[in-house]
Amino acid sequence: MIDRGTSTPGPWAAPGPWAALAVPQRARASAVLAVGLSLVLAGCAAGPLSSGDDRASAVAEEVAADVGAHSANAPEITLLEMVAWWVPEGTVYTGSGTALVEPLAWSGESAGSRATIDIRVAVEVDPSSSTQLFASGGGSATRCFRLEWEQYEQAQPSDIPCPDGPAPARPTPAPRPELTQADSDRIAAIVAGDGAAADVERALRDAFPQDFIRIETTAADGGVVAAVGIPAERECVLVFRDAAGAVTNPGFRQVSLEPGEIGCSTSLYTNPPF
Repeated sequence: MIDRGTSTPGPWAAPGPWAALAVPQRARASAVLAVGLSLVLAGCAAGPLSSGDDRASAVAEEVAADVGAHSANAPEITLLEMVAWWVPEGTVYTGSGTALVEPLAWSGESAGSRATIDIRVAVEVDPSSSTQLFASGGGSATRCFRLEWEQYEQAQPSDIPCPDGPAPARPTPAPRPELTQADSDRIAAIVAGDGAAADVERALRDAFPQDFIRIETTAADGGVVAAVGIPAERECVLVFRDAAGAVTNPGFRQVSLEPGEIGCSTSLYTNPPF
């Protein structure tokens, strides 16, 4: 499957001050964050005149910057998925307190074209330790930002006035299609039959009639090889039945499924690109 976090890791997969969290192929933004050294330094840089509210405002800027750190070089990610996956849901915990991030408005098409998301960030910070060089009391800040993505770029947050009232309901993107383990087992069982390549292809098309699924079969090495995949999701099941009837899943490099490459094809077995 594709990486929903995009080619440039976002805040939950760790550029910026957040703790690293591996992004699965359908990952969501984590509700638990850890602010690193950069925020500690930000709190100290203002010197003894800094207040808890100043620190909270700085944390809000860091949160907005990390949401914007997701790369727009991911055209397959829709606008609703950007909001649902890139804007953390609920209260997140920072090294100095908590932050609530809410999407306020969104427009555009996808991460692969111009897209805009407005967010509100409400931060509460705890009093800093008296053992620090410049201690300060607790504080809070609420700031709103506009994040504008251009293709192949990260978003740079800009301040906007905060609206009154509650944020709208978060969008719920439609589920992404996928090939499950049960699907893989079903494909292998079909290929394991005694039919020729054309027979196997007809059986596979009957089993997987969806338009988004690509199916290809061919005779090879006295047997049959089949490739069944979802190109948009970078998914591919490759199955080979040899002349003796044994069924295997030949390996291939995942990069071959990327746009511009060979894709999910029987050539991954008969004429591998690497």
